[in-house]
Amino acid sequence: MKQPKVSYIFNKNASWDLFYENNSKENTLGSLEKLKQNQFGTSFNWNTEKGFSMNGIFTYINNDFTGNTASPVGFQLLEGLQNGKNTTWQLLFQKNITQFLDISINYNGRKSETSKTIHTGTVQLRAFF
Repeated sequence: MKQPKVSYIFNKNASWDLFYENNSKENTLGSLEKLKQNQFGTSFNWNTEKGFSMNGIFTYINNDFTGNTASPVGFQLLEGLQNGKNTTWQLLFQKNITQFLDISINYNGRKSETSKTIHTGTVQLRAFF
């Protein structure tokens, strides 16, 4: 697995990355499924002195899969994505409301050539005692 990455640090509170990953996976039993995967992406991180932080990531993933994508092995090798072109993204917002209370909002999305866009999100309120 090769993972070159270029990062730019604006200051102690903000950074931006570009990355590439090249992966190969194969099942050595049964149907001998194989996956060659290329990922290109960008991510950022931003924090404030007042307890607010935001980070995000966008990734383009090209899967070249040989085998049955609907099988449990295919699902595992593809990590829930589809054969062909896929995109994934994530945004996370966190804020310290008080010394004892935090809120997190997380949004995730993914899209493949053959499926509609899937959106998921969570909101978490944490109290520290």
